[in-house]
Amino acid sequence: MHPHFWGYTKNYPKHINAYMKSTLFKFLTINLFVAVSVAALGADYKSELNIPYCTVDGKTQTLSAFLPVGASNPVPAIVEIHGGWFYGGDAASQPEGVGGWQVFMRHGIAIFSIRYRLNTEGGFPENIRDCRNAIRFIRKNAQRFNIDPNRIDVTGGSAGGHLSLMVAMVPEDFDDGGPTPGLEGISAKVSGSFSYVPPTDFIRFWNEGPSDVVTNSAGQVSFRGPDDKIPNDARPHFRVLFHGVVPDSAAHEALYTEMCPIGQVRKDVPPLLICDGEKDPIVPGLEGKELYEKLKAAGANPTYWMTPNGGHAFPGGEGFDKVLDDFVVQTLNP
Repeated sequence: MHPHFWGYTKNYPKHINAYMKSTLFKFLTINLFVAVSVAALGADYKSELNIPYCTVDGKTQTLSAFLPVGASNPVPAIVEIHGGWFYGGDAASQPEGVGGWQVFMRHGIAIFSIRYRLNTEGGFPENIRDCRNAIRFIRKNAQRFNIDPNRIDVTGGSAGGHLSLMVAMVPEDFDDGGPTPGLEGISAKVSGSFSYVPPTDFIRFWNEGPSDVVTNSAGQVSFRGPDDKIPNDARPHFRVLFHGVVPDSAAHEALYTEMCPIGQVRKDVPPLLICDGEKDPIVPGLEGKELYEKLKAAGANPTYWMTPNGGHAFPGGEGFDKVLDDFVVQTLNP
């Protein structure tokens, strides 16, 4: 688990911050071994931080790059999209901040981690557009980064898992606003997506969340903000992320569905590794499994993993390391 996955900020919901504090000791203990682990991998990487990749609505978005040193040929790349309920979080400032970094570095894969618009500046489809433009920028600058533009995967957890799936699954002409200046004509396609604990069905997520309606003594109706004491308090978030639109009509339900992976199911999607936590308190009900089953029914060939007793965290359990390693080999051929 790493802090960028959670979007651990002062403004983040307290129930998630409390969960983070409860796991902080484990996190710090793991990271005592980071330097030793990197040395054991024999990896030599250089970092480039705060690289601008696009400017939209007057704000420049940036990414971090962690690049293998001394590679004689272009290497494959994986692009991380951080989590944080589409409200918080940040790009990783070191490769150890990216879930799965040990596997990626062992194979000599270039690692990127991106920022995207959040909260009222983001929402849908703005954040999807940012992530796809980051892919376009990385592909356009393949020679600069010494990567193979035809071997780019995407990864992320929670909100980042949703966005990594959207980047992989939507068609090239997906209506998200398109390329920003300088990125026209460059594909946003990727070779595969490794997503974990992602929300995949926004209608289901909305319906499973509690009501956010507040009625005062005069009978006037308003809507409360997110309550950090309420698990899966999805509705106040979605009101912001969808700019006030709620799924109260067929057209609005269609918009919610279009902006999540369950609405992008088709046979010809790239390889997907979709991972749930069995007891995830933030995205309950194995939404990844629902997506996996719909993809299988459509004739696609996704891979599914459920972490036994797992929560809202990076996947684990006996055999998972091999599953991730096999997926990386399948999609990126490092």
